[in-house]
Amino acid sequence: MEYSVTQSVESTGPLVQDSKRWPQYLAASLALNGTSLFYPATLFAVCVGTVDGWTAPALPFLQLAQGYNSSNKSFHHVITNDEASWIGSLAPLGGLTGAIPAGYLANILGRRQLLLLLTVPMLVGWIIIIIAQDSVPLLYIARFILGVACGAATVATPLYNEEIAEVRIRGALGVNMDIMFNAGILYTYVIGALDSYLWLSLSACIIPAIFAVTFFWMPESPMFLVSKGEIGKAETSLRWLRGLDKEKNIDIERELNQMKEFVNESLSKKTIQVTKNSKCRVLNARIANVDVRSPTAKAVRIILGLMTFQQLSGIEAVIYYTVDIFDEAGSSLSSSICTIIVGILQLISTYIPSLIVDRAGRRILLILSEFGMAVSLFVLSLHFTMQTNHVEVLWVGWIPLVAVNMYIIAFSVGFGPLPWLIMAELLSTEAKVWVSSMAVCFNWSLTFAVTKLFPVVNRDLGPAITYGGFCFICVLGIAFVVFFVPETQGKSREDIQRELMAI
Repeated sequence: MEYSVTQSVESTGPLVQDSKRWPQYLAASLALNGTSLFYPATLFAVCVGTVDGWTAPALPFLQLAQGYNSSNKSFHHVITNDEASWIGSLAPLGGLTGAIPAGYLANILGRRQLLLLLTVPMLVGWIIIIIAQDSVPLLYIARFILGVACGAATVATPLYNEEIAEVRIRGALGVNMDIMFNAGILYTYVIGALDSYLWLSLSACIIPAIFAVTFFWMPESPMFLVSKGEIGKAETSLRWLRGLDKEKNIDIERELNQMKEFVNESLSKKTIQVTKNSKCRVLNARIANVDVRSPTAKAVRIILGLMTFQQLSGIEAVIYYTVDIFDEAGSSLSSSICTIIVGILQLISTYIPSLIVDRAGRRILLILSEFGMAVSLFVLSLHFTMQTNHVEVLWVGWIPLVAVNMYIIAFSVGFGPLPWLIMAELLSTEAKVWVSSMAVCFNWSLTFAVTKLFPVVNRDLGPAITYGGFCFICVLGIAFVVFFVPETQGKSREDIQRELMAI
């Protein structure tokens, strides 16, 4: 019998004293997909980062009819603004499509098997882009296929990482995923600035190939194997991940027993006595149990609110169209150089939450994050207003670079990683499966809306109003956090659920 197991076991016993950490980092790194020396599960996050970051350097090549390769072979068709917006936004639309069945497929095929299979659409998508050159329909198809792979990976990768890790390093593996994602973005920024459109796409195609070769040797999640009743394979996987030999080990036995108990508990909660003609009664019972005042309902409202302000702050517009932003702003530095600086700071700032989140708390970081983004967007809007009114801005050409970098740093220390962390903290065990899937789909939907509409709004209303609108949304986000988001730092799950009931 199969169960939907999407949460890890929290050990209540002593830590495994003689286990090694490097096998867990190795397996987790490859799932995120990159070139990290320490993390194989994380390599797939680099793949997702290359898909997200590709549009920033690629669209100027396509829209300005720059050289396709180093011999400066030109494109025959110049991409329009509307076509460019679809090229950017079809990946998030594919992400929404891929995220919907990913949880089910991960429970049927296994986390490792699904991640390996996702390299197929990832490679196919990049190959189509390389062959397509300036064929808009083929670019549309390729971006959608790449998005499907990314959407499924955003569900399967965190699941795999969480289930293979010990409690003591689970947070580090979680932060590693964001780091590798930003490494993928920076990778495309650098290649796009240094070489041609062809080599930009070829270099992105190499990453999933490296992932497939390296992750093939990693073990399946022991939690998944336990859920399938394959206890022997689960023990073998766990021993490899903990770096232990085949001798009897009390810590391995204890961890396996905890996994079995968790699976049995999950099964008992999902087992419903269904008799003949009882399907309607089961459905009615579930509907009757939905209470808008329940902790789960309140948690869902908070989570969706955080996801809304995360995406409507304009982060995807900044990532997807970074080069265009600096071109429009008339920065005194090359737009490609500015983009690389943004990518470097984004990668570095990803480390900050891991250092301070358990000391400063969630709420204060979210508030400071929104405040920092609001100020940065206000400065950017003011710069474009001066530019529109023909005020001399060449002497302050460095302002767009500073504003965008401050925006990226502010996002990375709060609204980048924390909505996902708070989601896991607010939800009860039985609600995490369906709420997490819903939140991922909702997030991809907003990403599609922002990336599709940003070029249109920016063209019709102008950048000053566009960034001013993002600034206003950030101000609303501050109010939302102040009045609706509870502090979860240092609180047990029971304390958080009691606090939600009291709201």
